[in-house]
Order: sequence, then structure tokens, then C-alpha cells
Amino acid sequence: MMPLEISSFSISESYKSYEMQGGSGRPTYSGFCPECGSQLTRRSARMGDRIYVHASSLDDPEGYAPHKSIYADSAPSWDRASIIEGK
Repeated sequence: MMPLEISSFSISESYKSYEMQGGSGRPTYSGFCPECGSQLTRRSARMGDRIYVHASSLDDPEGYAPHKSIYADSAPSWDRASIIEGK
């Protein structure tokens, strides 16, 4: 996922959002395509100035390359990140 400033982001009005409780106890929101159900975004009340966009949902995901991997230490052994911060 790619973090963006929410003030610089816009999406179609037909976008659907689902609210749930995050690990912090505050609300988190997952955004979906109303036609196919693909997850597009994630945001939380805890970090209200950011929205996280699934890179695979972009028109041209090849135009973006990750710079770091988060939560890599908690990934299962079969899912090792190719990008590890600091290397």
C-alpha cells in the first residue's frame, strides 16, 4: 500500500467504505470498488491525515516502486519481503 496525504487524494463518488474497529480501538475504514469488490484504500481515525492506496488498484502500478516494507518481521516464512528497510 502507498500512503498519501488525504488532502491530495480524490476518488469516485461511487466508492464504498466499510468501517470497523482497529487495533487501537479507534475506527478504521476499508474502501472498495462497488462493481467488483476490490479493496482500494485503507485509512484510520488514528492517522486521519493519511490514506493508504493499494498499488495494484492504480491504472499503472508499474510506475511506482516500493522503498520499504513494513511489518516484514511478522510475515509468515513463505512471504518474505523483497525490500527490507535499511538495505
